[in-house]
Amino acid sequence: MYEFTAFYREGLGFTTSLFGSSFYTLTGFHGVHVSVGVILLLSTMGIIRKNRITGNKAEVVEMVGLYWHFVDIVWIVIFTLVYLIPA
Repeated sequence: MYEFTAFYREGLGFTTSLFGSSFYTLTGFHGVHVSVGVILLLSTMGIIRKNRITGNKAEVVEMVGLYWHFVDIVWIVIFTLVYLIPA
């Protein structure tokens, strides 16, 4: 959120340029997916603590883990495109 407000104060808005549109869209969608991932991880942790996942339902944990790692890999790509590759 700090970067969003700092860029906006410097004049980079959603409709200012292609970079602005891409930056806000990519990081915004990624932030939503991270929030969903955190909710899924916390929910899974709560279910495990209550011993509600039996052996035949263990794929739920695997799917949440795969989702989280996918979001992590997407962040590596976004970080590389936005921050590491010079404009």
